Amino acid sequence: MTKNIPAKQTVKPAGKVVEKKVENPVEKNPIKNTGVPQKTESKPAETVIDTTRQAVPFETANIPGPKTARAVMPAVPGKMLARAKRPLLIVGAEVHDKDVLARAIAIGKTGVQIAAVGNSYVSLGDKGLDVHYANMHALASYLCDPNWKGLDGKGNYDLVVFFGITYYYASQAISALKNFSDIKVISIDKYYHPNADMSFGNLKNDVFIAALDEVIKELPKR
Repeated sequence: MTKNIPAKQTVKPAGKVVEKKVENPVEKNPIKNTGVPQKTESKPAETVIDTTRQAVPFETANIPGPKTARAVMPAVPGKMLARAKRPLLIVGAEVHDKDVLARAIAIGKTGVQIAAVGNSYVSLGDKGLDVHYANMHALASYLCDPNWKGLDGKGNYDLVVFFGITYYYASQAISALKNFSDIKVISIDKYYHPNADMSFGNLKNDVFIAALDEVIKELPKR
């Protein structure tokens, strides 16, 4: 009697098996294995200008209350200046420094109107810019009037940027705008102004100049 021997069953694998070819490390990278160092290209690290540090009042007693300025990076005021319909740059007596003056002129050349307070008109008046002399405290009072027609008679402003002004003068003007107007106020000075909507922190001079360059990069070229 012959017994039926069951045929051997072949179990197919559930997935496709792929052979992984082991690469010869000598063939793949012969230079490395001969002891000769490879040349690696390294990109220079980008320098980030951080203007949000030291965001504390430059004068210790200048504490306006719970609402204080948001410390921002330079691109933020630059983009806001570019988008504003009626921006005004208020520039003060610290503009006579050649590095600061060059940046003020660069901003003015993009079409931003400038109010020259203190004696800053001496350095700005002959540069072919849209610049007007104004008394700082009188200007702050005018800006608080929504019906004021502006320095050029075309209406009030929707964004005011302070720059290069003696700290305590700017502080009082910014405080007036904070409490008695709806105008957005930004300080791109090297001092932190808590009464502004946005401000740089307290900056060293080299960081301040570099930050102004970052602001200018965001402005339209004309």
